[in-house]
Amino acid sequence: MLRSRAGGNRSGGDARAAGLEVRPLGRDDQAVALAMLDRNPVRDVFIASRIVHDGALTSFGPSPLWGAFDDRQELRGLLHVGPNLVPAVDDAAACEALAPAASGLYLARMMVGERTTVELLWSRIGPSYPAPREVRTRQLVYAVDPGQLVHDPAARAPGVARLATGRDEERVLRLSAAMYAEEMGENPLARDPDGYRRRVRMLTSRGWTYVYEVAGELWFKMDVGCASDRSAQIQGVYVPPELRGRGVGTVAMAACCALAFERHPNLSLYVNDFNAPAIALYERIGFRQEPYDFQTIMLP
Repeated sequence: MLRSRAGGNRSGGDARAAGLEVRPLGRDDQAVALAMLDRNPVRDVFIASRIVHDGALTSFGPSPLWGAFDDRQELRGLLHVGPNLVPAVDDAAACEALAPAASGLYLARMMVGERTTVELLWSRIGPSYPAPREVRTRQLVYAVDPGQLVHDPAARAPGVARLATGRDEERVLRLSAAMYAEEMGENPLARDPDGYRRRVRMLTSRGWTYVYEVAGELWFKMDVGCASDRSAQIQGVYVPPELRGRGVGTVAMAACCALAFERHPNLSLYVNDFNAPAIALYERIGFRQEPYDFQTIMLP
């Protein structure tokens, strides 16, 4: 929930009057940015991952991160600006001050983040964008620590969890594209086949794609879509339709999460509130709901 340090939401003009300075971040800001993101490691893992793994603040070219600083140079909020618009703020004044940095960025494909923040930010910048093709209004956020995971390695299971390798590329690509098409309503191999293949290859090379193999067939896959030193966000969870309803997802995901805990101290994900089967699966293996929701606005 957003809060205002002066009581009540402010307009952009009021935010500026409060002394908030908005500017693009550079490499000298990395430590302060990561310190802020560490206060909400599950919520803000995407931006932390962009800094830690993608060199967002050390690459040449325009910075994808904008920050709102108060008159003491305390960082009050961050906004990732690019194909994904992702805010990381705790109060309304910082959110409104950052809004002009994202206004009219037609290259953006979606905005995602804490629901109250996304709603406020979109109310300010929405008129400068085309109408969304879809809004996922409420997405539940879940997280699990190693001690909470419900996984019995001694239980009889038909297969084995492992990291995907380069030899799995074609099979993982097909599963990933099928998941994306089912979840997002478009075929990524039709829109940008080379870019999507690069994405799949990158996740595999980082050791961020996990599969569950049974007799040489892949019955399940999941990705770590982004990660920091504090948390990793699971994305791309997929069981082929013909294998659903047989408990495959529960066994396979628990096994893959146990393997992922060898590299990450915490795992999180977000799920549409209407996806009852997925929610039941995540809760069955120990994921616990966070006290806030996400929202995703998908643009044309």
